Amino acid sequence: MNGKIICINKFIHKVLLTNNTIIDTRTRGKLRNNNINPVVGDNVFVNIETKTIEKVYERKNYLERPLIANIDKLLIVMSTSIPVFSPYLIDKFLIIAFSNDIEPIIIITKTDMISIKEKLEVKKYINYYRKLGIKVYINTSVKKIKHEFKDSVVALCGQTGSGKSSLLNKIDASLKLKTGEVSLSLGRGKHTTRLVELLEVNDGLIADTPGFSSLEININKKDLKNYYPDFNKRCKYRSCSHVKEDGCKVIKLVEKGKIPSWRYENYIKFMEECK
Repeated sequence: MNGKIICINKFIHKVLLTNNTIIDTRTRGKLRNNNINPVVGDNVFVNIETKTIEKVYERKNYLERPLIANIDKLLIVMSTSIPVFSPYLIDKFLIIAFSNDIEPIIIITKTDMISIKEKLEVKKYINYYRKLGIKVYINTSVKKIKHEFKDSVVALCGQTGSGKSSLLNKIDASLKLKTGEVSLSLGRGKHTTRLVELLEVNDGLIADTPGFSSLEININKKDLKNYYPDFNKRCKYRSCSHVKEDGCKVIKLVEKGKIPSWRYENYIKFMEECK
């Protein structure tokens, strides 16, 4: 029977089967001999009689830190106040999402804590991201955000204090998460040993791990432009990196205000950070 690994504790792999039951399994020796190491999020075939994982299906994506596979959506939770709104962090998480074939969704929090002038400024960023085809929700749009969990494996990322716990409490009150803590912890203490785990929330699964708050870009510098949908322009040179080349259409669009300067400045910073 097919299923998905939702937790691994030493040699025990908890698998959520397609019949919505959870069983403890072990990996078959043949898989280990072939250096196939299942991780949380893997879609697998389980022999029900022997309770062994017989096959690991091809992965949609795979992250090493935190160790998890097959994430469908990354909810980028961004505060407008304390911590301050950061398009740099949003762009960073967008690159990580796009480079791993994960759908990014931006959630804006704490809009009730800023002035009208500040709201108009944030609205400029929201409008631009939506123009790129990226979903952006205000955290009060609970019904719409809930719908994103259905039949999906979801992970949250964002700054400490951005409102991740408060958001999840609105989505599923049974979680009873404490707010204002150092890290997102679904029903656990701050300093306990943590396992990567998938928990059922609103007909979907959410990744319970603090690692998504500190994801790092791990791509080659020449590939960075591929994860900027607004930089998909035919420049004079096919190998144009959009930094200082002659005939670069991206730079011209920045000069004309078609691509915001803040967006381009973030790109230059990431170019310096990449390999």
